[in-house]
Amino acid sequence: MESAGKRVLIVDDDVELAALLRQALKDVGDNLEIQLARDADEALAKTSKRAFDLVVTDIKMAGLSGLQLVEILRQLDPTIKTIAMTAYSSAEVERQARALNVYRYIAKPFTIEEFRRIVREALAVEKPTPARPAGLSAAQRTAIEEHLMSLRASTQAHVAFLANARGRPVCVDSPSNELNIAGLCNALVTSNASLATEVGRVVGHGQPFTLSYHGGPDYSICSYGMGADHLLVTVFDREIRVGQVWYYMKDVASHIQAILESEERPAERTAAEEVAIEVKIEAEVLPQEAEPAEAALDLLEEAAVEAGRDFGGLSFAEAMEKGLLGEEFLQALGEG
Repeated sequence: MESAGKRVLIVDDDVELAALLRQALKDVGDNLEIQLARDADEALAKTSKRAFDLVVTDIKMAGLSGLQLVEILRQLDPTIKTIAMTAYSSAEVERQARALNVYRYIAKPFTIEEFRRIVREALAVEKPTPARPAGLSAAQRTAIEEHLMSLRASTQAHVAFLANARGRPVCVDSPSNELNIAGLCNALVTSNASLATEVGRVVGHGQPFTLSYHGGPDYSICSYGMGADHLLVTVFDREIRVGQVWYYMKDVASHIQAILESEERPAERTAAEEVAIEVKIEAEVLPQEAEPAEAALDLLEEAAVEAGRDFGGLSFAEAMEKGLLGEEFLQALGEG
């Protein structure tokens, strides 16, 4: 059964969790309409204006509790289905939920896949038939893998990979199996999509933010959103400059985007593109056709323009001074 015309309302005062759950339900059906409410009052206001097929509510909230909300909803529309969530599970709370004829009572924490399955069952929506991870041709996959190899070599990263909107790896370049790539894909795609959209709504004039950074004790992670369908990710040592990684990711993302949008075999690279890739992989030589000094100045001038855009109007020198771009960056450009 298709999800067309189905409406779901998620009620939770934890805004971040609600956004994550909404993002998770995109896997249930493309035509599913999902709205959020911060509390029972906002939920009742929305349900009074239009009908919902399913209401998913947290039980413990300020003001009216989730069970009180369910009780009111049942009085207004006995046919509406409800799912109650709680981090404070008890036999008494479960008994109250069942007495209110709640469709499903689930205790936190629960897995995203479990949540999707319960919602599919509640809406009577069949699980979609798994498609090929990215629908890529062999030529496209090879071309993307080459760019990932270039990115990993240029940034001295442990892993560089491309994930799709379902949180699954499309292409991976990694010399080892030390990281759980599949788990990392799912975590980053689920969190980054909702966060980028929400931050863009608040301070980005409605445009989603494309770059996110996570710094940890052992690894740092840069993620670059490529539209709504793909996420480019680089995992690297914390000592590597974030600005250096960001510079190369933006360049590689543009090439990968072009490959993803192409229907036929990617066109042969121009001589200039071949030279650029060699420079990034080896980080040793400049194009032989140009005078070294002239080529270096051209690259630095281009990088200065990019730095001005990417670092909030900072000049190239200011970006260097603030540590956004380091000596390794200059060496990669051919100065070293």
